[in-house]
Amino acid sequence: MISRAVFTSTERAQRLTALFSRLFAFTSAFWLFGYITVDPDLWGHVIFGQHLLEAGALAKTDPYSFTALGHTWINHEWLTELIFYSVWNSLGSAGLLLGKLLVGLILVGVVWATCRTRPHLPLAFALVMVPAVATIAPGFMVRPQIFSFLFFALFVLLIHEKLIRGKDRLFLLPIITALWVNLHGGFLMGLAYFFVVASWQTFSRVVFRKKDSAFADLWAWFLACLAATLANPYGYKLHLFLSQSLSASRDITEWAPVSLLGTSFLGLKGLIALFLILWIVRRKSIRGWEVAGIALTIFAALRHQRHMPFFAMAAAPFLVVHFSRLAVRAREKYPRLTLTALNWYTMAVLLAVAVAFQLVAGSRPYRETHFRILVDPRVYPVRAARFMNINGIHGNLLLPFDWGEFAIWNLPESRVSIDGRFRTVYPEKVIQNHLASQTSPLAWMNLLAKYPAAGISLAPRMPGLKDLAKASEQSSGWVLAYEDHNSLILLRKDFSDNASALAKLEAGKFLEPGKVSWFFP
Repeated sequence: MISRAVFTSTERAQRLTALFSRLFAFTSAFWLFGYITVDPDLWGHVIFGQHLLEAGALAKTDPYSFTALGHTWINHEWLTELIFYSVWNSLGSAGLLLGKLLVGLILVGVVWATCRTRPHLPLAFALVMVPAVATIAPGFMVRPQIFSFLFFALFVLLIHEKLIRGKDRLFLLPIITALWVNLHGGFLMGLAYFFVVASWQTFSRVVFRKKDSAFADLWAWFLACLAATLANPYGYKLHLFLSQSLSASRDITEWAPVSLLGTSFLGLKGLIALFLILWIVRRKSIRGWEVAGIALTIFAALRHQRHMPFFAMAAAPFLVVHFSRLAVRAREKYPRLTLTALNWYTMAVLLAVAVAFQLVAGSRPYRETHFRILVDPRVYPVRAARFMNINGIHGNLLLPFDWGEFAIWNLPESRVSIDGRFRTVYPEKVIQNHLASQTSPLAWMNLLAKYPAAGISLAPRMPGLKDLAKASEQSSGWVLAYEDHNSLILLRKDFSDNASALAKLEAGKFLEPGKVSWFFP
């Protein structure tokens, strides 16, 4: 005879609320991770993966630019690019968007699994995960970083299982590392977190004589993870490149620090404030290694905006568990706070409505674009690129940083001056020259003078640049051939490859770009 558990009305209401609480966290990810706009480097990631698959080997030097042609290329994202191209080739933009969403939902599942290493309230999980997901979301586009977010969450989970539940699956970490090191350079964050935890446990053993610190196992598997980072096509040279690259300043928004003043990044700041409050209130019952790991991610998040998701994933389990414990203590101390079945059913209904809303809101962008990635012609030089293609204009192309990989895909007969591969290819001087060029029209004209090998300039439209270009046409040797709402095309008059285009310009025979697509590629 099979026995069946008998639940009271209140218990049934609590179980229903728990179900919708968890669904609320996952549908928050479905909604907030639903960016459909293109990342500036997506064109490159897909086409680099295609060329890698066709060649059957990594390109040792750069074939796409004229400023770094033949320069060593350390492609630390080669495996991601193979995955992106394979998905794109099989399923198109829909595959890339659905793949990104799947990674996001798995990530939330991994954070949930980390919370489950200790007793917690499902409602606390839902309330914490909304700001946590919102903190992760800005970086959650179709880009290699999404794999770093997922694998970092796995690092946190496996370390929590070991140190809280005694469930030793640390042997998986070197395997994860060997895969991660070929997907994205963010593997360094996982190693840093592991190192801080192992160091704290060693400190606890040496100073506080805690015999349960398990520091020996941690260090053994940490060293195994270090060894696993050599399982990449470049060996130790990848490490040398990363150390040089990360030590140099980056004048890019996502690498900028987070200002503690002002109203920006309120989700991040709110989570940090909650963590500090709980740390103070619960300081006698917290685990030092967990706080040390979270402190590392706070430092990384405040130093570079792109590292905010790591903090959210490391801090969420801490916040969920300690909020839950405070709630349980309050209920024990004040019995009148105990909720009735009606209260629980009301919360379940409200959560169900919120879940439905997030499903509808999250699916709307996919429905409106038919699961296609949006390429805004107001942001990218879509019309200018079409103009160049239909009029046979190609050659060495001087252009802004964010347009480089767009041009590699859409203007395959031209070589670019810069693109999103940054220090994996380009010398520091090239990078700094391009970053400085976007400050003023005069700075852009100075860039033209610095690169005489360029025959075409695809310039961002900025106030005064058109007038300056026209005024200096005789002295600079550049002539304005095309303009639209966001870009200008300048042609160097003394380049033989431009002779045909210049003749068309003089005769007024250029074809107009016409209607352009808003979707990738």
